[in-house]
Amino acid sequence: MGRQPIRYRVAFSTPWFEIEESISDGASEMQPYYRMTASDGIICLPLTPEGQFLMIRQYRPSLDAETLEIPAGAMDGGESPYSAAHREVLEETGYKCGLMCPLGSGRLYLNRCTQREHLFLGIDAVAVAGASVEAGIAPILVSRASFHEMVLRDEMEQTAVLSLIGLASAKLGIDLIRDPIEDIRRRVQEHVFRE
Repeated sequence: MGRQPIRYRVAFSTPWFEIEESISDGASEMQPYYRMTASDGIICLPLTPEGQFLMIRQYRPSLDAETLEIPAGAMDGGESPYSAAHREVLEETGYKCGLMCPLGSGRLYLNRCTQREHLFLGIDAVAVAGASVEAGIAPILVSRASFHEMVLRDEMEQTAVLSLIGLASAKLGIDLIRDPIEDIRRRVQEHVFRE
């Protein structure tokens, strides 16, 4: 006996996401279930030619604090993950990546969210002359040694960054914290050109 699909209705809507509530068939005494729906998105970890992580600092009202993150955002209608990754990095940092390496996709919160996140490693990120950065966002260059120290002190709150480092290790055989940038660049070029 197969389970009937759950039907949902929009309970709350914003320009960025909707909260949907399950619709009961009346025969069940189940409590309503809520899920968040939104456009699929991208998350990108860019590295400069010198091997620094290109991150962003911004205020997050949900935490009432400034955070240190990597570029991320929603895909615009019909936009490919690859194009969205390049666009988001440029909009949030004013930098452009020479190579964009897809590392996979998945969902961050299987229990409540439907959107899929596409994860990218950007190589050779350089500042674009005259590029403007989104209001309220400041690009920050972080040495890999400083990043490693932040991880050891549990100061890196965006877990997607750690997922990207693990994916780069598993799929490309590189250590983004310790390997020389020349080795990282070579492995990414081999992977991107092989696809």
